[in-house]
Amino acid sequence: MSGIEEGGACPEQCGGILHNPKVENCSCHINPPCSACTDILLACNGCCWEEERKPLKAGDASSAFWWERKKPSHDLGGGKSIFDYDYDSSSGSTMVFKGRYEGDVTAADIIACLGDGTFGHRGPTMGRGHFTYTKITD
Repeated sequence: MSGIEEGGACPEQCGGILHNPKVENCSCHINPPCSACTDILLACNGCCWEEERKPLKAGDASSAFWWERKKPSHDLGGGKSIFDYDYDSSSGSTMVFKGRYEGDVTAADIIACLGDGTFGHRGPTMGRGHFTYTKITD
């Protein structure tokens, strides 16, 4: 989409204004610029519309490339999926995944999908469609 910029009107015409959400987990003090700052997308303060990422390569609809969304998802089959998950690795020795699930997802499904840490894991804890899973890396 062209003509979308911070401070502009929402493309959904809800009356909201586009802004850059607050950056979380910035690590620019270690290695600037960090991905938390460079990967931020415009969002609407009214209807929560979010900008799509730009395609990595040009191609037609028959190519294997699709638009990438900000939060990943995995279809586990059988009506089970995990989605809207992200991780925090600010501790340096763990990766704490938080996200949502639907269907009869088990702890073993989440571990199989996200992998085990080098030194094991804690959790996942699950409830009301949300999960937290910690991989111990160091």
